[in-house]
Amino acid sequence: MTPVMAVEEPSAHSSACGPWLHRMNVAIGNFFFHYRNAFFPLVIVFVTLCTRPKVLWGDPATDRLLTGLGAVVALLGQGVRLATIGFEYIERGGKNKRVYASRLVHGGVYALTRNPMYLGNILIATGIIMVAGAPLAYGLVLPFFIFVYQAITSAEETYLRQHFERDYEEYCAQVNRFLPSLRNVRRAFSGSRYNWKRALRQDLSTIAGLLSGLVLLPLWRMVFLHGWDAAWVEAPRTIALETGVGLLYAAGYFLKKSGRLT
Repeated sequence: MTPVMAVEEPSAHSSACGPWLHRMNVAIGNFFFHYRNAFFPLVIVFVTLCTRPKVLWGDPATDRLLTGLGAVVALLGQGVRLATIGFEYIERGGKNKRVYASRLVHGGVYALTRNPMYLGNILIATGIIMVAGAPLAYGLVLPFFIFVYQAITSAEETYLRQHFERDYEEYCAQVNRFLPSLRNVRRAFSGSRYNWKRALRQDLSTIAGLLSGLVLLPLWRMVFLHGWDAAWVEAPRTIALETGVGLLYAAGYFLKKSGRLT
């Protein structure tokens, strides 16, 4: 005779706790969704003003490797954003700074992951923190960044479930929340054309901000690790690179305002 295992009924406290935590998470997500465009500048400002870089594990070679890898990760994140915007424009970016969608998008990069823009943002933040090389940033900024985006994702998913119901549930069953699924690559880009003008128009500020961070953070590290004398040696190259970033942004901004990116 098969023994019967007792199943503990959830208490009233635990059953009420789950929905309450979900509602709180959604409320946090809606709050940060309203101010999400300020995250990258705040991350860079916090890392710059409130953290101190170190040579991780006291090994300069490993430190340089991580710094270079961080730049690659950040640029990969920017590439994810540009691919997302260029292949499929969505209104899930919000309306009047609130979560909004007039249609359910599941083509382009959205056929690989349900949140490609946020995946790109997390990669950029991770890469910036790796370039900064500040232990405090690893311990505080990155976990906070991930928490914020999971809350925003929760708020968006609640909205989409309410408005698209079964269609959204079927979409969730086929596509992962964050981790890309390569089995849908052929379907994702079948018949799609990449709109580079739209991608550049929509993400010009993010591109410029990322490039500025990658240019300026190494000089900031040098000030703390090797002193002002060493930093002054590298300053002309940093100024030249930052001037190049500024000129590229100005050119893109001119094209955008003149309507040549429409």
